[in-house]
Amino acid sequence: MATNANRETLIDYLRDAYAMEQQALSIIDRQLQRLEHYPQLSQGLQRHRAETESQAERLEACLHRLGADTSAIKTGVAKMAVNMQALMNTFASDEVMKDMISNYSFEAYEIVNYKILAATAREVGETEIERVATEILREEEAMLSWVDQQIPVVTSQYLAREANHDQRAAKR
Repeated sequence: MATNANRETLIDYLRDAYAMEQQALSIIDRQLQRLEHYPQLSQGLQRHRAETESQAERLEACLHRLGADTSAIKTGVAKMAVNMQALMNTFASDEVMKDMISNYSFEAYEIVNYKILAATAREVGETEIERVATEILREEEAMLSWVDQQIPVVTSQYLAREANHDQRAAKR
């Protein structure tokens, strides 16, 4: 049986997930601006961006289902965190590799959040919200797997670009 406190917890978790997806959109947008040398990574992030927009829409619908709305404060704080992370990675000479670490970590973070959200929805008796959370969880697990597969590819591309850059610098 769902208590009011448990229902409010579910609403909080939905708001957190919505803010997390807005944060993900900001991360993806910033990375896409700087991936001209990594077309495969860029294409994958573009696909995930569309998926992420859909996830945010589904979460917002879940909130409306409960008579709630998104939290501007949570969304704003999440976007601020993205800006700080992006600023730190921008100054790294191996920015694309730092972004790979961030992407892998963020996908794992999302997965845990959706597991908690699905379990909370189940406890509250909100089967539709549980279904949505589980559906998004599967999408995030697939993205984590894709990012994992990209690590050796992007690493190889990055190292080749660096070696090429070093060779050009040595000729000057």
